[in-house]
Amino acid sequence: MIRLTLLFAFALTVALPLQAQLELHKGDHVAIVGSGLADRQQHHGWLEALIHKAYSDLELTVRNLGFAADEVNVHPRSDEVPTTEQFLNMKPGSTTLMVGKTEVTYHWGADFHANVILAYWGFNESFKGEAGVADFKKALDEYLKQLATADYGKGKPHVVLLSPIAHEDIKDAVNYPDGSANNKNLALYTAAMAEVAKANAVPFVDLFAASQALYAGATKPLTINGIHLSDAGDKALAPVQFKALFGKDAPSTDDPYVAKIREAVLEKNVQWHHRYRTVDQYNIFGQRSRIKYADAVTKTNGIDNAMVLGAELAQRDVKTVNRDKAVWAVAQGKSHEVSDDNLPPVPAVAPNRPEPVLYLKRDESLKHLSTPEGVKVDYIASEDEFPDLINPVQMNFDTRGRLWVAVWPNYPETTPTTKVFDKLLVFDIDPATGKFTKCTTFLDGLNCPTGFQLYKDGVLVMQSPDMWFVRDTDGDGKGDWKERIVHGLDAADSHHETNSICYEPGGALYFSDGVFHRTNVETLKGPVRNVNGAIYRYEPRTSRFDRYVPYGFANPHGRVFDYWGNDIITDATGNANYFGPAFSGHLDSGAHPKMREFWKRPSRPLPRRLAGHVLECERHRLPGHLPGEGERGRLRLEGGDAGARAAANRRHQGPELPPQRHGRCARWFDLCHGLVADADRPLAASSARSKSRPSAWPHLSPHLSKPSVANAQEDPRRVNCEPAGVAQGA
Repeated sequence: MIRLTLLFAFALTVALPLQAQLELHKGDHVAIVGSGLADRQQHHGWLEALIHKAYSDLELTVRNLGFAADEVNVHPRSDEVPTTEQFLNMKPGSTTLMVGKTEVTYHWGADFHANVILAYWGFNESFKGEAGVADFKKALDEYLKQLATADYGKGKPHVVLLSPIAHEDIKDAVNYPDGSANNKNLALYTAAMAEVAKANAVPFVDLFAASQALYAGATKPLTINGIHLSDAGDKALAPVQFKALFGKDAPSTDDPYVAKIREAVLEKNVQWHHRYRTVDQYNIFGQRSRIKYADAVTKTNGIDNAMVLGAELAQRDVKTVNRDKAVWAVAQGKSHEVSDDNLPPVPAVAPNRPEPVLYLKRDESLKHLSTPEGVKVDYIASEDEFPDLINPVQMNFDTRGRLWVAVWPNYPETTPTTKVFDKLLVFDIDPATGKFTKCTTFLDGLNCPTGFQLYKDGVLVMQSPDMWFVRDTDGDGKGDWKERIVHGLDAADSHHETNSICYEPGGALYFSDGVFHRTNVETLKGPVRNVNGAIYRYEPRTSRFDRYVPYGFANPHGRVFDYWGNDIITDATGNANYFGPAFSGHLDSGAHPKMREFWKRPSRPLPRRLAGHVLECERHRLPGHLPGEGERGRLRLEGGDAGARAAANRRHQGPELPPQRHGRCARWFDLCHGLVADADRPLAASSARSKSRPSAWPHLSPHLSKPSVANAQEDPRRVNCEPAGVAQGA
């Protein structure tokens, strides 16, 4: 009897919007805007697939402009990143705008002129409670009135307003709330949206009540944490949205043709996501994008990141359009092979170093390491043996003694034409010799995997702006299932986007990002926002996410817990080192003021009073473990006596402690090189894009632990160059 009552209420809910159905026309450009509910739909693709199936003859262009933690009038972005309004009206070519007092040029490769807008608001705003309803209604009214007079190139857009979904009780009282407190506020804000929509003659869809009915009828939770839909939840909600929008039943989500359309939609959305949520934004749009770099061939100073990377973003636009055609073809039952032979050109970039650069190969590196008495460093392997072992960023050992390594051959990010992507590799190791015996690619197709951590039966992987939980469900050693568990982690600068993922003694995860970043994460208690660097604390079991240490960091690339649970934080820029508990007090907003360093510039050289107690790894990484009493010795990883050029072209980072307690660390030759050392046991080497730039892995002792993000100079992409007028090695 209860189920019948709920279903009847649900039927009434979806019937209400049918008085104002959405009518589509051939060639419409549909924009999906809003916060996390909108954002996550691009990665599931069910609603879009149903729309293309039902309207296959209209050849619709759909772009998802969702952005986790956005509010109707709050859109935090990295400096000079294009606004949502700019993406609603795209035209091939370049546009130059004044952003504040800065002149910024944006590059576009394809047309998109939104004339249909599906707007998902109200979730993040709802955490202001009853006191915030009036302000929300005012902001929403202004938003709808602005859209009523807008023209993004195809006339006045047809807008549909959609409410947030309800907070689901996932029946895990130990780890998650039942959602009742949030639902009181969500109901208030849904009612407010309906009122404002009616006043502006805008169609409105009540997803709050509709989702409550779906939850009641589901045998398993439809959200991953109560507030974010799983793929199954998105699949269940998509037909409800479709009927509310168009006034008719949706095609079946079990239709094989829908599955094929969805596959094409997801591939298109991957290309668009690389464009819309591109990493390294500060180097593409921000101040650093306009630094001019020298050309060793022409002896001129003229090339900059804005010019080169802007042209690559235009290529991303064209790649997305090419996949629109594939979506249309599949929806119409036609065959279509995607071709990207129409990409616009990208300016050629010459090196700015006229002289050859010395890179040490394989075990040649060992000659320039100095070690304490009783420590031996041996060569393990290089990319000569394992070609995928390029630019190791982070390492970790699993319970089977295998070494997991994130590799970053495409630093600072992939290009639109990249064929060999970043990866997460797993190495089997001979316990007798420490040598690598087998390499398995657990994950391919990655972009900037700046951190990972093993968790339960899978692995947590950073793929900005998201953190993925990835599992191997069929036992073949390759990740085949993933869920985005955190989203909204900014990527303003790829080399210090979210990194250095480590566990605290209590089991929570800590990770960090650096200056320029504008991280905004949706949580069960409302949006968590941070400007510039911070250390974050995340509990995977409860989805709790907090700013642990908000501070004016530049590159907080290192963190370690001692045996008493105290954490040490290092900021790689300037090698500033801090006692974490001293400035980890909660702040609702802002950052902690100036904090006194407890350890001044330890890497050159290591203070005598600390020798034997800490194993330090140059300036871009503290090891993940501090030696205790009786664990003495230190390993110097600063290049030895190879000369300025040889010593300057490599960085040691990502130290890790294997089960045998012999340490390993990764080495990068900048721009793009890595080394892992194994002391008292073997070493391994890896190289970069250029085969003339080798890298290696040493194996070292006494011991090291916990991985890190890589260290590389602030250089334009894919070229070994410095800003004009800057001395080499500066």
